[in-house]
Amino acid sequence: MKRDMDLVRSILMKVADSDDSVSIDALVDGDHDRQLVGYHISIMKDAGLIKASIMSADNDPYYQCFISSLTWEGNDFLDAVRNDTVWMKTKSTISETVGSATFEIVKSVAVKIAGSMLMAQIGM
Repeated sequence: MKRDMDLVRSILMKVADSDDSVSIDALVDGDHDRQLVGYHISIMKDAGLIKASIMSADNDPYYQCFISSLTWEGNDFLDAVRNDTVWMKTKSTISETVGSATFEIVKSVAVKIAGSMLMAQIGM
């Protein structure tokens, strides 16, 4: 499976905006099936973005998945990409220059775009 940074952002936003843990069932939709969402929960947990429990059963590696919270790193990334304008400019910049990028580069580009928007707003 291929990592989908839009899905990563969406998962982080749903968890951050929830007062309770978020189950895999709350994240599955018409565009993202259970296997894809489960895979993303797994790699996001491995990357240290979220705190999650993942249980497999009946040949389903993502039988039960619950995300209890974001980590410090998950919050930092979400803070960098939560704004829709920043996110769209980040994706556009990356796709127009290198096509795809590591997580660290995506975060770095988003931080720079947000910083330049802030500086322009305050007149610096």
